[in-house]
Amino acid sequence: MKIFLGYPSEHESTAWEVYSFLKSAGDDVWFDKVSLIAGTDWDKEREQGQREADLVVHLCSEAILNRAGVVNREINQTLRLVEDQPLGSLYVIPIRLEPIKMPIELTRFQYFDFEDGWQERLSESVEKRRAQLSGEVPETGKLPQIIEEKALPGLQKVEFEDITDAYECRGEYLRYNEEGLYWSLVNGALAAESLKGFYDARHDFRTHFDDDGNPDEDGLKHEWSVSAEEIFRAGDLVSARFYHYIGFARAAHPNHYITTLNFFGVNFGTASIQQLLGHSVEDAHKVLTYCEKVIIAEFEGELEMDAFFEGYKETEEEVWKLLGQFNFDRQGMTFNFSPYDVLPYVFGSHAIHVPWRFIEPMLSEGYKAIVEDLT
Repeated sequence: MKIFLGYPSEHESTAWEVYSFLKSAGDDVWFDKVSLIAGTDWDKEREQGQREADLVVHLCSEAILNRAGVVNREINQTLRLVEDQPLGSLYVIPIRLEPIKMPIELTRFQYFDFEDGWQERLSESVEKRRAQLSGEVPETGKLPQIIEEKALPGLQKVEFEDITDAYECRGEYLRYNEEGLYWSLVNGALAAESLKGFYDARHDFRTHFDDDGNPDEDGLKHEWSVSAEEIFRAGDLVSARFYHYIGFARAAHPNHYITTLNFFGVNFGTASIQQLLGHSVEDAHKVLTYCEKVIIAEFEGELEMDAFFEGYKETEEEVWKLLGQFNFDRQGMTFNFSPYDVLPYVFGSHAIHVPWRFIEPMLSEGYKAIVEDLT
């Protein structure tokens, strides 16, 4: 099996460690320190190595968030290549080297941290990919089940799956180790956000069976997944993000989108953007214009445009929908704009950070006090 290993230059020593582990299994690993020959066009060789790989491993750190360069070029190419893989393929393994918030585009893929036991986690994923390439079929006929409960600081991550001949559904949800009515709300909402999509997807996939209840005769599979991530927590304030992925067999390309849940303590429970901004459409337009300017600036030199959301904010309902998926932390709010939601698919996903100093004057009075405590 051919494996491509990408990494930030600051973590070369870790990359050598991962490379040595992968090589020990006898696989052909593309690693620039070994695979590049003096005098060759290194960028062309890197692209070819990535295109020919059966599996891609990316080491992720703060560098992929704050610096342009080869490592981001590699990740962007991986995101393009993965769309050509058969549904259900385990093609990308992100390994988080530092406690960073993973980029939206990578949260679709289950990552793990480089800590004790990383070799076992990596080996499991590599062997699963090897089984896929050899044509082995996973065991079928099981009921949906919880497959693992991982202990995290102050909470658990519960993983579940249902794999059949017709589809593969995998997901996870967060569960806080807290008691009381408020935390029942938090845990119930977090579980429901993942599990509702799970049961909806399984139902939708079954509607594509033939009249006899059989899946696609060519063996093509539908795929659904959701990953859950805690973005921020301070006491009883919680902000969480979910990355949803759904791919129908024979569809031109899969659909992926972001949803969020935000909890503002025992006095407020959950809160929508309408509640935070006091249902002021005028203020919502101000926030949306801020986000629009940032997105347009990101495309500077690539596209000529004066408005990004043109045609998507003609009614109040559309404006609130555009701003509906957000997270918060001590610095401000991050608005998540997904393809196939209200944006043109070609522009991909965008996460735009808006500082509290801009938003705070627009907040309803009760929420201003919370932000003052946060900042």
